[in-house]
Amino acid sequence: MNKIALAKAPEATSPNPITLICTKKADGKTNMATIAWWTYVSFNPGMIAVAINNGAHTGERIRETKELVLAVPGTPLAQTLIQCGTSSGRDTDKITKFGIEMEAVDGTDIKVPAHTRLAIHAELKECVDGGDHTLYVCTVKDAFANDDEDSLFGWKGYGELAAAQKK
Repeated sequence: MNKIALAKAPEATSPNPITLICTKKADGKTNMATIAWWTYVSFNPGMIAVAINNGAHTGERIRETKELVLAVPGTPLAQTLIQCGTSSGRDTDKITKFGIEMEAVDGTDIKVPAHTRLAIHAELKECVDGGDHTLYVCTVKDAFANDDEDSLFGWKGYGELAAAQKK
């Protein structure tokens, strides 16, 4: 084995999940951020955790509103992931700027992009210091799936975006 930097580790675990976190902005509109680090924590009770860079606007929105929707993108959303990952929602209405078609999620006024494969509506339970990121541990309120969409994954350490294929 060869010693590598931790930042290169995702290349060894491809494909990796890549996701949009949807939150409510102060003006009531939906904000979206591209993230890669999330996981299921518990099925009983249902819980997930997401890690977000400490300076990110999305973390501020989660701490203030105590709510988020994790949106696993379908393959038509590859460009949306790139666009949302390269700009901040602090001063940008990404949905309008990038022309993203949105759809409602039962139980919340936070919307998700059309072509979402999986949407998990969750409520903030606690924040955990994770160095340069904060881990947001959340209780799942509801989960919704669209079986007509193929999930999008990051390949080559998030250098490429594509569906996973069965081998």
